Amino acid sequence: CFVILLSIFYILYRHFFPTPNIDPNDKYVLISGCDTGFGNGLAIELDKQGFNVFAGVYNSESVASLKEKLSSKATVFRLDITKKEDIDATFELVNNKTKVLHALVNNAGIGTFGYVDWISMEIIQKLWMLIT
Repeated sequence: CFVILLSIFYILYRHFFPTPNIDPNDKYVLISGCDTGFGNGLAIELDKQGFNVFAGVYNSESVASLKEKLSSKATVFRLDITKKEDIDATFELVNNKTKVLHALVNNAGIGTFGYVDWISMEIIQKLWMLIT
């Protein structure tokens, strides 16, 4: 009896609260930090779904490797979010292709492990530049 009630509840829930279906055509997404990890995987997945992906990578070597994994709709470019000229170039790149972004994923970051007093001042300054 409980299973039947649960099934009916689930069917009614799916009927009245359907999963949103987003049409990826003409939708642009900008993702920073696409070298590895979450940003890389997200860029690949959204590209497979048909979105127009702007993928910003920090390392120049990552540009070629990510371009191999993405379709021709995607744009892979070098992006250091701590440099104003890179941010301005990204704005121009996006503005030349579209006036509206469907999503912005600010994923760029640095992973540092250890006690704070063991971290060099250079790394602390890089971390500070990323969050300000």
